[in-house]
Amino acid sequence: MEGEVVLLDFWPSMFGMRTRIALAEKQIKYEYREEDLRNKSALLLQMNPVHKKIPVLIHNGKPICESLIQVQYIDEVWNDRAPLLPPNPYQRATARFWADFVDKKIYDLGAKVWRTKGEEQEAAKKELIECLKLLEGQLGDNPYFGGKDFGFVDVALVPFYCWFYTYEKFGSFSIEAECPKLIAWAKRCMQKESVAKSLADQEKIYDFVLHLKKALGIEDEVAKETVRAAETAGFFRVVNFMDSAILYIKVKWGILSSSMVRSSCKVIALLEGHAHQRAQEVSKFRL
Repeated sequence: MEGEVVLLDFWPSMFGMRTRIALAEKQIKYEYREEDLRNKSALLLQMNPVHKKIPVLIHNGKPICESLIQVQYIDEVWNDRAPLLPPNPYQRATARFWADFVDKKIYDLGAKVWRTKGEEQEAAKKELIECLKLLEGQLGDNPYFGGKDFGFVDVALVPFYCWFYTYEKFGSFSIEAECPKLIAWAKRCMQKESVAKSLADQEKIYDFVLHLKKALGIEDEVAKETVRAAETAGFFRVVNFMDSAILYIKVKWGILSSSMVRSSCKVIALLEGHAHQRAQEVSKFRL
């Protein structure tokens, strides 16, 4: 049943960590291939031609993209061991709901905490804590989100634990002080070999983000002003960190000027049309 299993991944990716955990839980042997997101492999582009992102799980030559879909696939294919989704349809639906909540909320809010300052950062911190408290409430007094057994929601959320240190360092706050039960849950998960061996070191993550911020010029006030001006003018909706970085690069390289962003209704066309190749150098870093 196993056949050939290959995982295209990037070590700090919390999404890739999910797939690594699921494979470890099922005790599946696989080939791990580290991707250079600045120079994506031909195999990655072939296997994920739509999004061109990691992780990509390849099973017997067939690609499965998107981490939560990969975890479900792994659970369905190797269903004779360590089930991740519960057998009850309602419980499965509930688990998928909370995993989707993690996808839609935690990544973007965490990114805002480490890439912004001032009021924007404070708002992101507040919303992140609110979301983590909701998850803590869903956990309740259970050892895991699936009750007594480690399961789908645990796999979806626990990779973010190794990013918490980065959020706390840049945001000057303590997640454990706000959500002690959630941190106790994360530490409990870390006692599992499948989790401990799949998660990256939290200090290495922090160093990676420090270098990433410098490489992308996130601290450049002129660029951030331009991003804010574009948002205010309504010409360009910056939906996440990567969009901000792309706009920054285009301003930095002289493709757009601040005045153009503030006054021209052609900004979107310029964003899509000019120096596409250079802008993609930034977009590669969405984990």
